[in-house]
Amino acid sequence: LSHLPCFVEQLLNATALLLAAVSAQYENIPYQSVTDICKTCPCLISQDGNNRVHRTLNCAMKNFEHILARWPVEFGTQHSGTEIVASYSGNNIRLLQQLPATTAAVTFSCRHCGMQQLQAPLFMDVPNVEALYLSWNDIADDALKPDLFRGPFNTTKYEPIALKDLDLSHNRIARLDRKLFEHTPQLRKLALAYNKLSVLDAATTAALASIPNLQRLDLSYNGLLTLPTELFPTLRSLHILDIAGNEFSTVPATIRQLGTSLQQLNLAYNPLVKIDAHSFRQLDGLRRLNISNLPMLRSIEVGALQLPGLEQLDCARNPKLESLEFADLLASRNLTQLDISQNALTTLALNVSSNTTTWPRLRSMAIAGNPWYCSCDLLKALEVAGAPQVLQSQESVPRCDTPYLLAGAQLTNLTAEQICNMVIPKKYRAVEDDPPRFLRRRYIILTVIIASVVVVAGLIIGFIVVCVRRRLKGNDYGVQPIRYTSVRGSNLSAFSQLQPASVTSKFNNAAAAAGGGVTTGAPNA
Repeated sequence: LSHLPCFVEQLLNATALLLAAVSAQYENIPYQSVTDICKTCPCLISQDGNNRVHRTLNCAMKNFEHILARWPVEFGTQHSGTEIVASYSGNNIRLLQQLPATTAAVTFSCRHCGMQQLQAPLFMDVPNVEALYLSWNDIADDALKPDLFRGPFNTTKYEPIALKDLDLSHNRIARLDRKLFEHTPQLRKLALAYNKLSVLDAATTAALASIPNLQRLDLSYNGLLTLPTELFPTLRSLHILDIAGNEFSTVPATIRQLGTSLQQLNLAYNPLVKIDAHSFRQLDGLRRLNISNLPMLRSIEVGALQLPGLEQLDCARNPKLESLEFADLLASRNLTQLDISQNALTTLALNVSSNTTTWPRLRSMAIAGNPWYCSCDLLKALEVAGAPQVLQSQESVPRCDTPYLLAGAQLTNLTAEQICNMVIPKKYRAVEDDPPRFLRRRYIILTVIIASVVVVAGLIIGFIVVCVRRRLKGNDYGVQPIRYTSVRGSNLSAFSQLQPASVTSKFNNAAAAAGGGVTTGAPNA
C-alpha cells in the first residue's frame, strides 16, 4: 500500500505525457484568425421570450481550412445560460480541431467540409455541446474513438458531455467502437444513414445498445440484410426507427422487441416481398408507418395492419401490390392520413353498415393512380370511409379503369347508389375468376371437334389404303415372293451328268467318218 501513491502518480504522469503527445500531433496546425471575424462571418445576437440569449456564428462557404481558436469578442465572456449556434458547412476543413472553450449550450455544424479526422478530445472545453452535425463528409470508422466525446477531467474520471443530437450520415463508417458512446449518456438522436454499415457486428451492436436514452435511430441506406437480436432489448426509449433503403426481404422480427415504445417506423425502399400477419405484432404504440416504394411487395396479409394506435399510413407507389385488407384499418380509430396511391389496387371492401363512423379524424386520403374497378362495393367502402369529403382536396384525381362504360370517370363524381343501380350490358361486364383459355367452354368444344376430325380422317385414309392393296393383289400386280430351288435335285444337274457322254459319241462319229470305218471303244490317249 505504501507504493500505491507512487503508482497513481506514475499513472497520471503517463496519462499527461500521452495527452501531450496527442496534442503535439496537431500543434503545428493553426486555427483560423479571429480578428474582425464578424466582418467575414455574420454574427447575430438575439433574445427569446424567456430572456435567453442566442448567439449565431455563420462561417459557411468561406473557404476556411480551420475553425476559430476562440469565440468572437462580440459574444462576450459570460456564456452561462446562453446558446451558441456555429456553422462551418461548405468549407475545406479536413481536420476538426478542439472547439473553443465555452459554458454555453452549443450547436455545431460542419457539413460538406471533406472532413477526414477529428481531434480528440473534441469537447473537453465544451461540456454543454448539445448538437453536432457532421454529415456529408469523408469520416471513416477509424476516426471515431471513445476519447472523442469525453468531457473535462474531474478528480478520478472524465465528465460526460451534454450531447443530445449527433448526425454522422453520408460518411464512410463501416463499424463503431464498442465504447464510442460511453461519454454521451444524454444522446437522444443518432443518424448513421448512407454509410457502410451493411453488417452490424458485435462491437457496433454493443455501441448502439449502450445508449439508454436513445429516442431516434436512423440506419437507412446502409445495405443491411438483418438486424441482430441484441440491438433493441436495452433501447426502451426508442420511438423512431428508420431502416429505409436497405436489403430487407421480410420485416425484421427483432423490431417487435421494441413493443409499445416504437411510434414511427420507416420501411420504404426495401425489397420486401410480402408483409405477413405477424410483421407488426406487439407494436401497439405505432403511430406512423411508411411501407411505400416497395418494388417487390405483392401482398399484405389479413391482420397485418391491425394497429390500434396508427395515425398515419403511407402505402404508396408499390407497383405490384394488388390487394389490401381495407377492413384491418378499422382498428385504427385515430387514423388521420391514409395514402394508398400509385399501387395496383382494383377494389376495396368494408363489411360495415353505412351508418358506422370509421375514422372520425381522417383529414387526408390519397387513392389516385390505381386501376380501380368501379363496383358497388368500392363506392360503398369509400363512402363509409368518408372519402367523398377528403378526396375533393387532392390534386391527383382517382379515376375508374373498368368497367368499360365507366373507364376514365372520376370517382369523386360517382355515388354508391348510382353504381349499385346501374345495369351494365353483359358484353361490358368484367369476368371474375376467368379460367385459363384451355378450360373455357368454346376452347374445349373446338378441341373436341379437331380431335374428332383427325380420328375420322385417319380411319378413312386407313380404309382406302387397305382397299387399294387388296385390289392390286387380286390383279397380280402385287409383289411376288422369290422362290429358291436346290441345284442338286434340279434338271440342270442331270443335264450336266449326260453332257460328257454325248460329247464323246459325237467325237467318235467324227473320227470314224474321217477314217472310213467304224471304231468301237474309247480312243487311244
